[in-house]
Amino acid sequence: MPRHLNASKAIRTTATALAVAGLALGVSGCSKTPEPVPVSATPNSVEVPVTAPGSPESSMAPGNASELGYFDSTVLSSAMQQWANGIKGTIVNDQQELRKQLPAAQKWLEGVTVVPATCGLYGIGNLQDQLEKSAVAAAVLPAANAGALTVAAYRDRDALVADVAAQQHLDASCGTYSITSDGQKVSYKLSSLDATSSAPFTAATLLESVNGKSKNQQISIRAIDGNVMVSATRSVRKTPGESTALALADVESMLTILRDLPESAPAS
Repeated sequence: MPRHLNASKAIRTTATALAVAGLALGVSGCSKTPEPVPVSATPNSVEVPVTAPGSPESSMAPGNASELGYFDSTVLSSAMQQWANGIKGTIVNDQQELRKQLPAAQKWLEGVTVVPATCGLYGIGNLQDQLEKSAVAAAVLPAANAGALTVAAYRDRDALVADVAAQQHLDASCGTYSITSDGQKVSYKLSSLDATSSAPFTAATLLESVNGKSKNQQISIRAIDGNVMVSATRSVRKTPGESTALALADVESMLTILRDLPESAPAS
């Protein structure tokens, strides 16, 4: 069984949490039902798209006081634990725990090759950057639910907007790609889905992977409200529509929790 593609739970959790910008590419395990794992990928430079007034993206512009502000890591960890209490067996990782997992994530990432390279990894430094510019908390659902939830609060909202722009760039240019590790190749196809949430900006994708004779589908939902991004993934067990509804429900539950909490003052 390939060492790199059979990533440990700690590595999978780190990779999921540190893809809080939604800059997600899938990496599957070698089980009968591969489990896609988002990994961070940020182009060296990207322009924030200009959107028309009234469009969903235009609501991301800084200055809307009615939207969510900054929450520190302690608040996010507590919110995530509250959310996780509803699903027995969910594992929650706070900011400190995620930092401890970085070395294992780095070792794993070094064994991965992505084709085309522009759709792949841009180094462990970007994983560390994710934890520097935002407070993060992550939860991995038990195998029966096959999913994860990440919440990130950015001190600088412009950084969040730039990250979303980078994701839009990747979504548009990386519809198909492959990841190889230890001679095992997994092929991917990424497509956009229609989805809406109570957040001002919502994006959804369907990631299809082929690993030998094994095929897998995963839904990813990314919702942005003010300084906060909530990302949810669910593996498709029956239909994409069902899994999309589950991921959206996960996002909405977290947004509801956050909207009832006092915001934190951003670190100076």
